[in-house]
Amino acid sequence: MSSSLFLALDTATDVPSLALGTAADPGEELRVPSRRDLSREIERVTAALLARGRLEVGGLAGVIVADGPGSFTGLRIGIAFAKGLCRAGGVPLLVAPSMLGAAFAAGGGAGNVLVEYDALRGDVYRALYRFSRGERGPAVEVVSPPALAPAGSPPPDVPGRMLAGAAHASAAALVRLRAVAGGLAVVEEPDRWEPAYGRLAEAEVRRRAGQH
Repeated sequence: MSSSLFLALDTATDVPSLALGTAADPGEELRVPSRRDLSREIERVTAALLARGRLEVGGLAGVIVADGPGSFTGLRIGIAFAKGLCRAGGVPLLVAPSMLGAAFAAGGGAGNVLVEYDALRGDVYRALYRFSRGERGPAVEVVSPPALAPAGSPPPDVPGRMLAGAAHASAAALVRLRAVAGGLAVVEEPDRWEPAYGRLAEAEVRRRAGQH
């Protein structure tokens, strides 16, 4: 029997997190101490959350996963795992940028929030979101989608903005975005879908450089 609970995974940053809950009550968030432990720990943490909710995978309302940009390896592990869960349980896959989840967590779902993640190689990822509340409930507008910028370059001058970073990335925030118009997107063909990695992994860059 299905429930109203969503399992969320944010594996785009150095401290991956998972949560199981609803938009009104995202539940306790569990974190993997290091991205290096993700491939070993993601199944264990998921099993612990499902056990607490007394659920099988097929009983989920869906799986929500951060689709980048962020750590190439972290995203690859988290999204492959999320796809596997959806395939095994026959449940929907929903996605949102990790940076949007961080913006929601930092700004409380109100106003302009500028998010900046370290993109390595002297760059950062930046994105700007505007949260509002209207007659139909909370909504988010993507003012500037995630894009690369030189580290240390001046960010957009937006009045009244709040700042967010990778430390705000949160699986629980992804669950809460279920109640925000424009917050999540449903993936129609999960097996064919790939995330917005942002840029190649360091190892892949070196491999391609060696081919020239």
